[in-house]
Amino acid sequence: MQKRAFNPEKKSSEITVLGSSLIVRFALIMAIIIGLGLISLIGSMLIAESLSGDAAQINNAGLLRMHAVRVSRAYLSEQDDRAELIERETALLDEKIKNAFLGGVIQTGNQPEIQRQYQIALGLWQEIKRSEKTTDMKVFDDLVDEINKLVTLIQLDSERKLKILRLIQGVGLLAVILVVVFFQFRLNRTLVLPLKQLVNVATEVSKGNFDQKALYNSDDELGVLASTINHMSTELALIYKDLEKRVEQKTIALTQSNRSLEMLYRAARKVATIQKSLSDEEVTSELEVILGVGHITVLNNESSRQPMTDDINVNSKQDISVLLCEREFVYELKRDNKIFGHLIWSVPVVETVYDWQTQFLQAMADILSTGSELEYTRKNQHRFLIMEERAVIARELHDSLAQSLSYLKVQASLLSKKFEMKRSKVEIDETITDLKQGINRAYVQLRELLTTFRLKLEDPSLFKALQGAILEFCAKCQHDIEFDFELPDNYFLANQEIHILQIVREALSNIHRHAEASKAGVSVKKSDNQIILKIWDNGVGFSLAPGSEGHFGLGIMKERCDSLNGELQVISSPDEGTQIFVEFER
Repeated sequence: MQKRAFNPEKKSSEITVLGSSLIVRFALIMAIIIGLGLISLIGSMLIAESLSGDAAQINNAGLLRMHAVRVSRAYLSEQDDRAELIERETALLDEKIKNAFLGGVIQTGNQPEIQRQYQIALGLWQEIKRSEKTTDMKVFDDLVDEINKLVTLIQLDSERKLKILRLIQGVGLLAVILVVVFFQFRLNRTLVLPLKQLVNVATEVSKGNFDQKALYNSDDELGVLASTINHMSTELALIYKDLEKRVEQKTIALTQSNRSLEMLYRAARKVATIQKSLSDEEVTSELEVILGVGHITVLNNESSRQPMTDDINVNSKQDISVLLCEREFVYELKRDNKIFGHLIWSVPVVETVYDWQTQFLQAMADILSTGSELEYTRKNQHRFLIMEERAVIARELHDSLAQSLSYLKVQASLLSKKFEMKRSKVEIDETITDLKQGINRAYVQLRELLTTFRLKLEDPSLFKALQGAILEFCAKCQHDIEFDFELPDNYFLANQEIHILQIVREALSNIHRHAEASKAGVSVKKSDNQIILKIWDNGVGFSLAPGSEGHFGLGIMKERCDSLNGELQVISSPDEGTQIFVEFER
């Protein structure tokens, strides 16, 4: 993307040369305002300086009137010293009228009218002085009138100066006001309105509207700023479009990665939760959608596919055109040096293969290998469990029912010989009784084996399994059975749970059939490293003498206790109830 070079500094230099700079304009306006102020100030100072002393001149002129009146009164005086008084007043008036404009501003006395009037008054006074014996008072009145005219002219001259001062100040103020109004108008036109427009353009650009342009066109700083903003807006529009394109590409890539990770997660989750692995059709169809190119084949039979190479053998019988049109990437489904199959990706030669595609297929191949290995392991474990279960059944049959049947076989042979030897009926009846007892024992053992093989822990908690068995026998026995379980869930191994449950059920079955109890209890506790299982009742009890019969249940419990590597202890006597203790290590 080519960018047009833009140099604001060059534009600014052109502004300075052309004299269109806002700073130059504002400086010129300020210079005009200051110049008007200085002119008004200097004129006012000159007029004020010319007014200085006018009041003294007016005062001196007034004194002349007063001295003229005093001279006229001296002539009319009848005192003895009249001549001396006239001489003194005349000398004083003469001195005052000659020095009337001394000590003040000369400009006042230099006015033609004032100078002419002053000469008239001075000439009249000279005539009065030349008349040594003047008795006509009219001449003094004329002198006073002329002096009054002189005072009036001086006062009018001062008022004229004041008018000029006011005029200078008014004109200066009006000129400043006009310049300020003009400056405000120009400021609004050349600064405020363009700035508002630039602010609006900047606001729209900040919102992403790059079509808004500044219309202000000038050679000043704001013109440069407007051009810069327009150039910036254009550049930002191009950058924004480029970023949008990149974001779109990244979004597509992230969507692709997300779908890939989702498929890997689902496959790994099925493997981790021991579910059935993904089917071939599900794998191939979804992989082809995610990769977006090529064809996927999954071969589970390791003998049906040999690892492929990238080299093409032109002497082979394969279709060369097909080989040239497609490339094949083979990923072995291999785990612990065992090959479970191959994942094959066929890609046209013209298509580009990216690293993420090969990495994704390798990860998928690893997951499929793990799933195949787990499936293989599960099948082997299932076979092993079946074989172990059959071995347990065979052992149980051999240790119980097979021995009883062997005993019955011997007794049947003995009975047959007694019949052949025609023994007495008593001997024959004894053998028949032994056969019946053996059959009963075999039946009890068969029932126990069936109960054992059918029993399963539907709930993973031994506590709930024992609780269900106790509730079952509470209903059968029609009395309460106490239950105390002080161990956490999942504390025992699976085979230990089965043996504990079978011992408890066998003991409760004996209580139900033989004890005639009104109360019983079951407790499972831990003492140090020993597990103590206790089953008790307050029934009739039984004898533990060596010759006593009918204790097949105790024998079965003893066998199960041996399977737990534990010890069985039975405490019972007639009419004192029964206590059964099973102790073993966890």
